[in-house]
Parts: sequence; structure tokens; C-alpha cells
Amino acid sequence: MKKIIAIISSLFLLPAANAQDCNDAAIINVKGKWKMLANNIVNPEKTFPSSQYSLLYTRLDKIADMFREAYPQPTGIEAEWYRSIRGAAIVKNGPVPYQFNSLYLAWYCNQNLHKLMLGDETGTWSYVFVNDLHWFLNDQYDQLWMKINNVTAYFLPPTKEQWKGLAVYTPSGNQNCKVVLIMHNGQLPYKPVSRLLFLQGLKEKLESDKKSQLDAMNKTPPKTDAEEEKIKQGQLAYIEKNYPVANQAKAKERYLKNYKSDKQRKEEDLQRSAKYFDDQLMIIDNVWKNESKEELQQPAIIEGPVNFKGFTNLEKGRMLVTIDQSYFNMQLPKYVPQIIMLYWQWHNNGPAQNFKKQLEENFPVEKLKAMIDK
Repeated sequence: MKKIIAIISSLFLLPAANAQDCNDAAIINVKGKWKMLANNIVNPEKTFPSSQYSLLYTRLDKIADMFREAYPQPTGIEAEWYRSIRGAAIVKNGPVPYQFNSLYLAWYCNQNLHKLMLGDETGTWSYVFVNDLHWFLNDQYDQLWMKINNVTAYFLPPTKEQWKGLAVYTPSGNQNCKVVLIMHNGQLPYKPVSRLLFLQGLKEKLESDKKSQLDAMNKTPPKTDAEEEKIKQGQLAYIEKNYPVANQAKAKERYLKNYKSDKQRKEEDLQRSAKYFDDQLMIIDNVWKNESKEELQQPAIIEGPVNFKGFTNLEKGRMLVTIDQSYFNMQLPKYVPQIIMLYWQWHNNGPAQNFKKQLEENFPVEKLKAMIDK
């Protein structure tokens, strides 16, 4: 009988004991491991033969070793990584883009089952993009609404801190992330758009848009006088049919007083549209007139994507840049890293914060720098 009571008591105590073990301390004590996943090849650079992919894999494997060096023992996390070859070269006949990808699945405490479980999704990732800037200058978030000298322009991500001697950028679309660029010869792979080029481009764009919009509006013919009269008489008949007799006269008077023909509305719309563009062009002309030659050669920094009001500083706005084609050495083999972008993002849970801390303290960035041009 005593044995039965003891067994029953232990059964009642078991969930409580498991619940006690299911906590942050238990999670961080889970020893994870690194796991390599299958290669990811999507729309790779067509000018680079697949027979040379091993040259890319060798470099990506070295990068994987750097991450294992920085974070040798995943805790509360299972770390997975894979190689990726995708997308076209930044410049025509330029170096091939390829990347290292890693994700960090965190263990968590399932309070209903009172046990630790592995998450199947994560917000904690890290990447190394080789010969690629697409996540740095993002077509979705950063691209300017117009081209500058027929070249795509971007809003440069803001930078407010340093990490191991490198400027840290915060890309658009995710605040829990950081990016650093590793380049050759102290050069930058992008160049600022001057104020002058921006003003010239914006003025040309607005003048072109104004002409296109007004031309399109003018192509639609207004209703004829006969059509207008038919509409007018129809509304007057509606008033006679549906309004009380005592109210009909005032209703007709009010309708005729406020009536506008299709031609009148069209003319008002044309004037309104023309005024919108003229107001924008006036702002450009005023800014242009008040800038010295030296100021016009300064980088264009603006606050937002539309309705230009004038130039500002990096505290309030973002610099406009274009990719500098002259940065790339076309004499080097296409597989050689000419620019490397290290990108990491993190979730707010304990294991992810621990990963972030170790990565930022221990990552051997000098080894990444040593890969440039080799």
C-alpha cells in the first residue's frame, strides 16, 4: 500500500518537476551542433560555368569554418548552414555572386507539454554575400524612384557605429540586423550622387511626367453638348419624380448652380495636375539657384522618396548612391571575392542573444579580409 501511495505521489509531482526544468536556464544548457544543408542554386550567373563551382564551394567552406570558430558550441540552438549560388553579377562580365547562409533554430519551453522543444522557424540568421550588394542596396526598400543618368540609384543604409574597425550599416526592412562591407584597396563599391545630378535628374523626370500625364488627360475627349444635355435633363426628371413638389424648384436650382460639364471638370483637372508639377519644379529651381558650385558637387542627401523639399544631413536623411562600376577589377578571375558583405540578424530570445554576443566578440573578420582579391 505504501508503495502504491509513493508511486501515485510521484506521478503528481512529475509535471511540476518537468515544469521546473523547463526554463531559460535549461534552454541555454542544451548543447546543439552545426549541420550542413544541401546547396541552394537559383538562377546563377550564366557566364560562370558550373564546372568551376568547386572554386566557390572552397571559399564558402572557409567561411563556414570562421563561423564555427566564432560560435563553436551552439547553446540552446541548432545551427545549420548551406552554400548558395544565385543571381547575376553586379556589373556585366563582373565577378560571380555567391553566399554563405546560416540559420539558428532555438530551443524553447512548451508550457503546455512541460518540455523543451526545438523551434521550426527562426529570426536569427547570418550571411556572407560575396560579390553581391543586393541585400545592402535593396531594390524593394532602397531604390530611388528614378534613375540618375540612366543608372539605378539607391538610398544608402545609415551607419552610426563601428565594429572591429568597420562601419556598421543598418539595412532597411529589419532593425535587428547589422551589415559590414569588406572591400579592396580602401575603395567603396558605390559612389555618391551629387546634388547637381540629382536636381537635373529630378527636373527632367518631373517635366517628363507632367507632359505624359497632361497628354494622357487631353487624349480623353469630353462629352458632347448633346450628351451633357441628356445627362442634365435626366437628373432634372429624376428630381421631378422623386422629390416633393414643394422642394423641386430649389433642388433643380441647386443642381443647375453646381452643375459642371465634363469639359469644365477636365479643365480643372488639367490645371490641378499642372500646378502640382509646377510647384515641385519651382522648389527645384529655388534650391538650384541658392546652391553654390561647390555645394552642388556635394553628395545629395534627402529625407524621403517623394516630394523633394530640399537637401538635408545624415541625421535626418539618407545619401543617394550608385554602384561604382570602376570598383571591380575585370582582370581577376570571376570566382575571386572582390567585395564581401557580412550580415547578421537576431531574435530577442536568450539563445539568439547569446549567439549574437559570441559572433560579435569572436568572429575572425581578419580572415574575411584576407580573402579579398584571392
